[in-house]
Amino acid sequence: MRKIGFILSVAVLLLCGCQTKQDSPVRMVSHTYTLHTNDTISELSPSTLHMDFKVEWPCREDSAIEAIRQSVLNNVFGPYAPGHTIEDVLLLFADTIREEYRSELAADEEEGYINEEGSRTEYIMRLSIDDPCECFLNFELYCEENNNQAPHGTHSTYYYCYDRRTGQNITEDQLFKGDYKEELTKLITEAIWRSYRTRGAVRSLEFVGLDVEEAEPNENFYISGDCITYYYQENELGCYAAGPQTAVVQLEDMREYLRDTTIIHHHE
Repeated sequence: MRKIGFILSVAVLLLCGCQTKQDSPVRMVSHTYTLHTNDTISELSPSTLHMDFKVEWPCREDSAIEAIRQSVLNNVFGPYAPGHTIEDVLLLFADTIREEYRSELAADEEEGYINEEGSRTEYIMRLSIDDPCECFLNFELYCEENNNQAPHGTHSTYYYCYDRRTGQNITEDQLFKGDYKEELTKLITEAIWRSYRTRGAVRSLEFVGLDVEEAEPNENFYISGDCITYYYQENELGCYAAGPQTAVVQLEDMREYLRDTTIIHHHE
């Protein structure tokens, strides 16, 4: 009787253990790297440059992650990335930013434009990840540049979408096939109009300085759910005051052009 009870107890424990393992959440890993610098970049005028970099890598572990990380670094930092850690890359990139600002100031000073009061320039960069499903990883790169002598700053956002199953960066030509650009352009245009009206705007896009007909596929997109979202910078489709624009296109509407139709409803 005791043996039977013992066997039943072990069976229950094993069953519970298997159930717990099956229902346990996917393991997430998260690493954050930050770098803050504050430099005097001109000897003739008290101009300073403040840089703030932040890189976040929160995502599920799998075999493609390391390849994706290195590919993202190559895309974002170019020649500074290969063979270096993220810490090395940030330091090298910071040195490049410093030299660019010093060169610009030196050119101004040669022309006689010396700001005796000095200026403070802030350069902010954030690279973060969206981990929406088993198939894709989306990286967002946000850059902001502000100068206290300028009327407004500049802002840019770039997206990099990766197939986590292969570790490859997804481009439009890898995602779509055939003569897809005309249909995709039409859907993007309609999406911008729809987004503009949804925000309660009553004036025409032309009135606010937006040329929506220029909104062609620009490779700056991310995939989430059943949609592909395109992003256009502040000055890409019109004036700065009109702001950035986004276009959300349903992948179902591009089904006949998709190379891999399984990406539709991939999150189910």
